[in-house]
Amino acid sequence: MALGEALFDEELGKPIGQIVAVCGRNQILSSTLQSIKWRVPVKIRGFETQMEKWMGACDCIITKAGPGTIAEALIRGLPIILNDFIPGQEVGNIPYVVDNGAGAGLLALP
Repeated sequence: MALGEALFDEELGKPIGQIVAVCGRNQILSSTLQSIKWRVPVKIRGFETQMEKWMGACDCIITKAGPGTIAEALIRGLPIILNDFIPGQEVGNIPYVVDNGAGAGLLALP
């Protein structure tokens, strides 16, 4: 919700951005996002087989620290905001992204 509010310009009285949420097979997340009254345009998607097209339409990506998604975002030059990781196998990806100036981590590391 905070992102949606940040993308709404009160002075102009209109959105200055939009959100695409790719939920994969997470039906609970999809339903929760669909139930929100957004002030900006929001597209809520399920499992996608052509993520490169969605990434090509983005200015920034918010994701967990999965190496495949990070690699695709780096190739596209997308700024990355990391909001989660799988303990052990993905934890090292966070300092890599942050220390190399490719993005920011919004979480506390163990």
